[in-house]
Amino acid sequence: MKNFNLLENKLLQLPSGVFAGVESYACYPDGELEGIKVSEKNMLVTHVGELVPSYTETNRRKNKYSVEFYKDGMIKAIALNEVQEIQTPIGEFPAELVTFFETGELNRFFPLDGKISGMWSEQEEKALTIPLSFDLPFCSFTAIISGIAFYKSGNIRSITLFPGETVRIATKYGEISTRNGFSLYESGKLESLEPATPTFIKTSTGVLNAFDPDAVGINADVNSLVFDEAGEVIALNPAPYGSLQMCSPEDCESCSLGCHI
Repeated sequence: MKNFNLLENKLLQLPSGVFAGVESYACYPDGELEGIKVSEKNMLVTHVGELVPSYTETNRRKNKYSVEFYKDGMIKAIALNEVQEIQTPIGEFPAELVTFFETGELNRFFPLDGKISGMWSEQEEKALTIPLSFDLPFCSFTAIISGIAFYKSGNIRSITLFPGETVRIATKYGEISTRNGFSLYESGKLESLEPATPTFIKTSTGVLNAFDPDAVGINADVNSLVFDEAGEVIALNPAPYGSLQMCSPEDCESCSLGCHI
């Protein structure tokens, strides 16, 4: 059902307010507003501060809505006109794209939102940001990140690393070098990570070589090495041609596999 009105002078009215300079818009199949592109400055008041949706175009930015909506008219995502400091549950961070839950809480933010192409390289994109520091129960690190996701409660859901970045995460199996990122339970305990190299993990069925060479790293919500809240491995993606080594505790002293036990 249509939930907006087009007014004169490129104005668009929603129950939550009026947008100026609306150049184009799209709707869901049932007629609700899905997204708009604007060409004038608008200021939106959100849970993370006052945000300015994208109203200028550059070759670097992705072709997307300035503002995206849920079917009920609540804001789903805002592509910012430029990097802004936003207020998150864990402090202030720079953001160029922000997404929200239907009830308005911060869902995810991205420090950068450039389009990697022949016209704009990954290294050029990386040069626009700075490393950020984190102090978590299982790791303290400084790295360039691609984004952070949150639970509605404000606790961290996952941290996604920029391609090429790695961090070392402490587990009951030892420290594991991690790429792409890692996820957390709402309690703050480590839920999953993406090993940066083939990593031997000793399980009840033997020693497994955990590594996913095809891990994409779009976000770190789901990763190939998964733990329960007690820190025990409950799932992993064995490395291609990886070995399943059956061994006994007495073998460990002479074993050269470097297992995380």
